[in-house]
Amino acid sequence: MANTDRAASATPTPDTLWYTRCPVPTTSGIAQHFRWLHAEFARQGIALESIRSSPDPAVRESHFDHRQPNMFREGGNAPPIWARARGRDTAVVGITWIDEEQLILVRADSPLRTLADLKGSRLGVPRQRVDTHVDVARAQDLRGLLTALRLAGLQRDDVTFVEVDSAHAQLREQAEPTTLQRHATAAALVAGQVDAIYAKGAVSATLVAEHGLRALVDFNTYEDPQVRINAGTPRPITVDRRLVLDHPELVARYLAVLLRTAEWAAQHPDEVVQAIAAETASTPEAVRQGYGPQLHRRFEPKLTPDYVQALAAQKDFFLAEGFLDGDFDVAGWIVAGPLARARELAPAIVLGEAVASAETALAA
Repeated sequence: MANTDRAASATPTPDTLWYTRCPVPTTSGIAQHFRWLHAEFARQGIALESIRSSPDPAVRESHFDHRQPNMFREGGNAPPIWARARGRDTAVVGITWIDEEQLILVRADSPLRTLADLKGSRLGVPRQRVDTHVDVARAQDLRGLLTALRLAGLQRDDVTFVEVDSAHAQLREQAEPTTLQRHATAAALVAGQVDAIYAKGAVSATLVAEHGLRALVDFNTYEDPQVRINAGTPRPITVDRRLVLDHPELVARYLAVLLRTAEWAAQHPDEVVQAIAAETASTPEAVRQGYGPQLHRRFEPKLTPDYVQALAAQKDFFLAEGFLDGDFDVAGWIVAGPLARARELAPAIVLGEAVASAETALAA
């Protein structure tokens, strides 16, 4: 009877699904880059639209608040955790973990040589003057800097945190500003206003290469995954819970495309680098430096206990640091059924021929 009632009350199959991904390496980013997600749902008579390409600012803000119905999101964990804590009824249907270069940077002429030398220094922390969503840059940089202090055996009062005003993130898919324009703390470091900052991924590689900055440490060299947890690791794949309940097969099909994309990526390292360079508005060299030689092997969505525990640890950090309005149970946020079904569907998913170049893919 319960199944019959659910079928009777289910919403009609949507004719449009929405997706969004962060400008970092994501399985969804590769799959949309080569239009594999679009093609698969077109075969089902369903259009796939990009949140970040929408001309409507309210729709673009859904990248942070998950307000748009029938929406998938893959990327940094700060916005989905924040949205769930505010009551947004979403579900985590997969998690990826793509390690990235995570650095504490100083100027080349800095006297600081080790993490212990941070005692007495000025640490730059970005702050966006907005209240419409979580301050992602502040959350990730603060966590990175606090991790550095913990590794050095230092306390908060051993340093001075300097707030650096940062511009609101521009979600519209368009030409990217320069690295320093995007990262106010890096500009403050170059100008000598702070002594050290946190940076990650392809951005960190670009800052080192273009502005002569020097790394005190790379957290990615630590074997303990707890050291590497931050806003970019782990990355949840979230979706409206109502879509999971009413149309689990659509959610499973989306995930099946991601599973097939991960399989393809593992065999095509150079094409992955080119796609991620386009996704992150950086160069292939910066991608290789920022994400390492095993990047192409890291795109499989999972819901393993270690991934889920890491997501819970990140939620606990955000709560303790005042980024969330309330607490919630991460275990109850997970819905594992669609990923299990996706593994059954994946062998029948045909990706089609990969687009030969980033330029061709973006023009498609």
